Parts: sequence; structure tokens; C-alpha cells
Amino acid sequence: MNSIGKYLNKESNNARLLLMLLITLAGLAIATGGSFLSVNQMQLVAYLFPEMGVMSLGMMLAMISGGIDLTVVAVADLTGILSCLLLKAMMPADASLPVQLCVLLVILLSGMIMGGICGAFTGTLIARIGIPAMVATLGASDIILGLAVGITKGSSIKELPEILNLAVNYRIFGILPVPTLLFAICAGGVAFILNKTAFGFKIYMIGSNKDASKYSGVDNKKVLTMTYIISGMLASVSGILMCGHFNSARSDFGKSYLTPSILICVLAGVNPNGGKGKVSGMVLAVIILQMLSSGFALFQNISDYYKNLIWGAVLILVMIINVVSERRKNGK
Repeated sequence: MNSIGKYLNKESNNARLLLMLLITLAGLAIATGGSFLSVNQMQLVAYLFPEMGVMSLGMMLAMISGGIDLTVVAVADLTGILSCLLLKAMMPADASLPVQLCVLLVILLSGMIMGGICGAFTGTLIARIGIPAMVATLGASDIILGLAVGITKGSSIKELPEILNLAVNYRIFGILPVPTLLFAICAGGVAFILNKTAFGFKIYMIGSNKDASKYSGVDNKKVLTMTYIISGMLASVSGILMCGHFNSARSDFGKSYLTPSILICVLAGVNPNGGKGKVSGMVLAVIILQMLSSGFALFQNISDYYKNLIWGAVLILVMIINVVSERRKNGK
């Protein structure tokens, strides 16, 4: 218990997030008459949040470096489309289950390579050419999304091999959804990079002070480019999960995820100016947001338009709270 208390004192934002999680859980349980706490509903939350969570991990890396990655949704959609087309082309007819799983693994790795290429393009615009991250990622997002629309001509890619949908919907031991395991792997990998590697330390340095990191011998251009490559790879995993969820691919599957992914980062304590952010806070924040989203879905009178309004309002509110809190700390 003492170690937990020391951790919460050290990670005050995580303590606040834990409190928010409990309040959200209790509020939704009361509002739904306890049905929100059912096993099926909790499994649904665990099944859905990785799509948004993996994408948000990439956004977090970009924000810690002092930038932002507005391409995550476009990259997820494009790589999802390309991966599904590749899956249809590569999957042998009447293939055995082991062969299907091997092909699916190749598709996942190929999708991550595609996402990395998109990230390299964005990172080059920012790090090598010097275009501000907001402008570079906004322009790159339009280009990538334009490719996705051009490939599909605005329609869906259907009749996918069943293995993708079966794998994404599979529950390990009948309890743990595969997307949750993938999120845990991605979150663990990002946490390892940030906390245990020199590369992660350099990302924090660049986000805190680019000039200081440069004069300290850090290759800012190389680190920033690699940061956006990793962000693109994470977005591609999210895109493949979405395609498996819907058992099809479209160029607009992820359109509703951009604002929530930024909100998750801000809620998790990631500094929009760079240099601060932890994966542990991201995990708590994405679970809270998915619980709210799933809770809204139980009330049919709350339309998707109101959800967008709510996410935007919450984003502004959290930013105000963070700014005021930071000013108080600096004042002290």
C-alpha cells in the first residue's frame, strides 16, 4: 500500500485519472441501472478502446517531441485499405488455419511498413525541410486521405477473408479480446522506448528544448523523423483493427478518432508544447474516454453530433484546467 501511495503522490495526474475513472464508472453504472457493469459491456469496452488507443500512442509521441501528428487517421485508413487489398490478393483458396494466420501476420507487418513510409514522409517535411508540424501533418493528411479515396473511389472494400474478422474478434481464454492484447504490446513497446532507451530520452529533450538538445549532440532531424515513422506504424495497427472490426475497409473509418486521440493525450497529461507525457496516463485516459463513448451509445437520444460537441468541449475544459494548474505550480 505504501508503494501505491508513493506512486500516486509522484504521479499526481495518474491519481486524478484514477479518480476520474472511478467516478465515470460509478456515474454510468447509476445512469444505466447497473447494466453498464455487466461482463459483456466491460468486454465490449476492452474490445473497442484499442483502435483509438493505439492511434493515440502515436499522437503522444509526436506531442512529446513538441509537434503533433494530424495524419494518424488518414494513415490508419490508407494502410487499412492497402492491407485488405493485399490480404485478398495473398490469401490462398481453402488455406488451412496456420497458413491463414501466417498470411495475416505478414499483412500486419506489411501494413506497419506502409504506415512507417507515411510517417517518414511526414517526418521529412517537419525535420528535414522545416515545415511546422501542424501545417505539415495537415497537408500530408490530405494527401494520404486523397490516396485512400482514389484507391477505393469512395466505396468499401468488402468480401475479405474471414480470418481477419475472426482474429480481431477472438477472445483469448474466452475473456481477453485480441485487440486488447495488441494494445498492451504497443503500449509496452512505447513505454520501453520512452523510459528505457536513449532514443526516448532524446524525444523528451527535443520536446523540452530543441536548441539545447541540438547543442547537446542530439541529431534532432533523425530523432524527429523516426518519431513520426513510429507514429505511422502505430496508426497502421489501428487501421487494421478497424478493418477487422467492420470486416471491410473504407477511407472514412477513422474520421471520428482525431479529436478523441488529441483529447486522450491532453487528458493523460501530455504537454502540447512537448517534453512531458507517460504511457500509464495514456492507458487510463483511453479507458475513460472509451467508457464514456460506450456509455453514450446506451442512450439512443444522444446522437453522434452531440458526441463531437462533447469531445470538443471536454478537450477545451481539460486544456484550461491543465494551463491553470501549470500556472499555479510555476507561481509557487
